[in-house]
Amino acid sequence: MRKIKITPYPKDGEPDYSHLQPIVDYLINRGNKSINPYVWGNNRTGYFCHVKDDIDFDKLREVFDFPDSIKINEVTQTIDCFNTYTVIKKLK
Repeated sequence: MRKIKITPYPKDGEPDYSHLQPIVDYLINRGNKSINPYVWGNNRTGYFCHVKDDIDFDKLREVFDFPDSIKINEVTQTIDCFNTYTVIKKLK
């Protein structure tokens, strides 16, 4: 199976979170949900997507090819882009 390549940056003119949208789509299509009435929010530190359920990182690694600039932390349940300060996180 060919993995979906996640780029280190979004395409020019697209929102800072857009390169992480395929990951969020994957999570939502498999039953996870945003804990907010919106999928992406932003604050002074950048864009965020807060999901309700645990993130299955083993499955994500099977499906996606992540660049080094995206840090995955299974303990804190985060996917963090260090280039755009965009984060996908399971809130407790």
